[in-house]
Order: sequence, then structure tokens, then C-alpha cells
Amino acid sequence: MSSDVGFVGLGQMGLPMVRNLAAAGFSVSTYDLNPDACAAASAYSGVSIAENPAGVARQVPVVFTCLPSAAAVDAVYTGDDGFVGAGRSGLVTCDHSTMAPEVSRSLAQKMAEAGIHFLEAPIFGIPLQAEEADVYFAVAGDESHVNAVGPFLEAMGRGYRYVGGTGVAHTMKILQNGLGMGHAALTSEILVICERLGLDTGSFINLVKEARALGLSVFFERYADVLISGEKTNAGLLPVAVKDSSLARGLARDVGLPAPILEEAASVFQEAIDHGSADEELTVVSRVARDRRVDSDA
Repeated sequence: MSSDVGFVGLGQMGLPMVRNLAAAGFSVSTYDLNPDACAAASAYSGVSIAENPAGVARQVPVVFTCLPSAAAVDAVYTGDDGFVGAGRSGLVTCDHSTMAPEVSRSLAQKMAEAGIHFLEAPIFGIPLQAEEADVYFAVAGDESHVNAVGPFLEAMGRGYRYVGGTGVAHTMKILQNGLGMGHAALTSEILVICERLGLDTGSFINLVKEARALGLSVFFERYADVLISGEKTNAGLLPVAVKDSSLARGLARDVGLPAPILEEAASVFQEAIDHGSADEELTVVSRVARDRRVDSDA
């Protein structure tokens, strides 16, 4: 082993988290399919790039993953060049990706069969918070291995909470993201209404922030101005919003609960995808809302 910790997945959240690990003095072995992301990570002191996920696993006692889909997670953990292929019994792995709890439980079972410990630690926060080491983590899995990941989680964010067995953290993260996606969709629509009424939207935004009443959310506080200006910022990507809102809607359906707000939030983000905005940040929903008109024949 030649590094303190490993990290696979250098996207909007992963790359700044690796930077924060390096800034805390940890040596980090990393990997990503994107060579540009690897090049960016290699610029940080103490960060090295492995040839594949197995190469990361061979060098470290603990490895984190932060990936865009359940399929990507499965490939990194169980693929030919994945963690299982490293032959590292006793390795502690910790996944930050947002995915369905049953996927996490299945993966934990596969890792146990290979002698590898699996924890989940989905991220509560947005890319800007990852940049600022201001994210929070819910941790689930075998509690006896939490101490192994704790110091690294504290370097990447502002804290963590152990919430239970495998799948619990992902369930809570999906529900939290359902709240966030609802805030994003509704904020976009409220601001468009404000514009069409001819109100000073900047004044309205400042009023909501200053009042700190029921209308304020983290999304509103950080992104309301961007929804009006249309400028690019470090918001989450639209396909991730579609995935997260769909997962939340799925949990409601699993328990037989009609959830019209979650259903509508998921449809709003899918509407933006259907408008050809798949490469945009989730804040593009405000542009989609501006284009809507009531059907005069309705």
C-alpha cells in the first residue's frame, strides 16, 4: 500500500473532495474514466493516478467511490478491473453515489463474498458545498468499519452521522433529494410568475432571503439569482436531477403512496431533458418554465 486513501470518480463532487483530502495532508490514489479529470486531480499535491479501479484498491486500505449511476458503481466494484479483481481481502470501501437501496444491499453482499467491506455514505450537499468542504454524509453498513472512514469524511465535509444498516443511508438521501428537487422546480415557477407579474424579482429574492421564513431553502439561497440571470454556475447536472427525482418518486410508489408533488417534480426535470437540455445544469428548469404558456383552447 502506497497511499492513505483511494478515490474513484472525479466528477462535480468527487474532484473537489479529492482536493480536500489532499489539502488535509492525505496521500490519495485516484482514477476516473475521463483523462481530463485525472489530469486535474494530478495537479494536487499528494495525488496519484492509478491505471484502473483495481490499481487504486491495491494501494490503499480504504477507497471511496463517487459515480453517476448504479451501473458505473457495479463496474467499479465487480468488473474485471474493479475492486474484486484487486484481490484485496479486508479492503474497506465506501460509496458516495446516489442509488436505490436494494442496489446497495446487493453490492454489499457481493463484496462480502469477496472479503471486502462495504459502506455507503451518500453526500448531502451540492457541488458548491463540496468545493467548500461543507457537505454532510449519512453513513450506513457495518458500524465496526465506520472509524476507518471517519477521518476522511471529516476532511471532505463538515461531519457525518451513522444511520443504520446497508440501504438506510441511500433511502434517506433519496428522500432528502426529493425535497431538494421539489424546491428547485417550485422556485423556478415562482420566479417566472414574479417576472410575468412585473415585480422586481431581485427585490423578491432579497426579501425571501432576509425574511428567512418558510419560502427559503438551500436551493433558493444559492441559486435563485442564477435562475433569473441564466448564468452558468456549479449546480448539479440535469440528468442527475432526473435520476434523483425519479428515485424519490419510486420510493413513494413502493409504499403505495400517491405523491403528486414528487410526480410533478420528476416530470419537470424530464421535461427539460425532452427540450434538449441534457448537457445543462438543473437550473435550466427556469428556462423551460419561461417557455410555458397556457393553452388558449383549454
